[in-house]
Amino acid sequence: MTQFVGDPRQWAVVMPSIRTINLDYLAAIPPQVKIIVVDDSNGSIEPNRENMEVYRYADYAAVLGDQQDVIPRKTDTCRSFGFYMAWQQGFRYVVTLDDDCCTHPGFLAEHAIVGQTRTVKSVACDPWYNTIDNLELLHNEPQPQNGQSEPRRWYARGVPYCYRTQPAAESTFSTSTGRVVCNMGMWLKVPDINGLDKLEHPMPDSIGVHDDLLAVARGTAFSLCIMNVAILGEALPAFYQLPMNIPVADARLDRFGDIWSGYILKRLADVRGDLVTIGQPAVTHTKAGNTLRETRVETYGHLLENYFYRFVDEAVAELSADDYAAMYGRFARGFARAADREKLPPVYDEFFATMSDKMIRWAKLTGVQAQQPVFADTPHTIRRAA
Repeated sequence: MTQFVGDPRQWAVVMPSIRTINLDYLAAIPPQVKIIVVDDSNGSIEPNRENMEVYRYADYAAVLGDQQDVIPRKTDTCRSFGFYMAWQQGFRYVVTLDDDCCTHPGFLAEHAIVGQTRTVKSVACDPWYNTIDNLELLHNEPQPQNGQSEPRRWYARGVPYCYRTQPAAESTFSTSTGRVVCNMGMWLKVPDINGLDKLEHPMPDSIGVHDDLLAVARGTAFSLCIMNVAILGEALPAFYQLPMNIPVADARLDRFGDIWSGYILKRLADVRGDLVTIGQPAVTHTKAGNTLRETRVETYGHLLENYFYRFVDEAVAELSADDYAAMYGRFARGFARAADREKLPPVYDEFFATMSDKMIRWAKLTGVQAQQPVFADTPHTIRRAA
């Protein structure tokens, strides 16, 4: 176990939730770390730990005024409000967790790779790396016997179907050097697997992580799962969780906010020469969701992804290295221009126009300096633990 040696007052943990926070899951996080909870039930959560703050919908209006609609509701991407508050308060490091993830000793020390400049093992795959390949899986269905094909290959939520080739694209390993701007910790027990695959086959259990620290090479994309992620505070303006739980045609889209936001962050990090890593710390992901619902709301993500990634790549191609807030502001406008040039079906056009508008407004909100230093003991109007 690696011991955390930094200043915990420089760290904040952001959690979206609709239920009372299970403090046993946070036992590995020092009490000096600020816990920021975004209550997406709008009223069921009260602070139950030292240094915890809980925000509700009224706080969106109080803090953001007529810009409050940049924060979605009834979806985990409401965590953007927690990111905004952490950024406003000037935290140097921010971890975001889902409320069904249990931390373990050494949790913060493993995430403390963020901000460090390191030479680390890296993986390249053209063009997408499947993060499930970095998990040791215990299969819960009969496996092939002698002379038969390999065990089933599982894919992370969000890996485009067009890259799920047989045989699989080969990953190559080398080293990369740079400053780590974001680290995605992985998961034990319930892995983050594509919804449709879970309908067809019994899910495996995750029982271990192969590489404790693995950089995703520049130019390689991957599906960022936000249930256990650390990011430098300075990069929060570039980590807006894109609006989800929104109608597209006669259905709803969800569960792609972190994947698409992670794709943007990774592309901007590549421009800057920073690194995005995966591996430890692993949390125990304790709860599997409703597979039928998950599959339904993921559908339009897969239908829209080829447009989305093309618009991102066109916008990023116009950028040069700068601080993350400035880069995201220029990126958001470039994305809007790319989407506007495309002749899309009306429902898709409306979707991307709305998304572009909110990205641009988020960039404006985070395009100024943080309002208070992390160590300031300023009064708060939100709910805090007694």
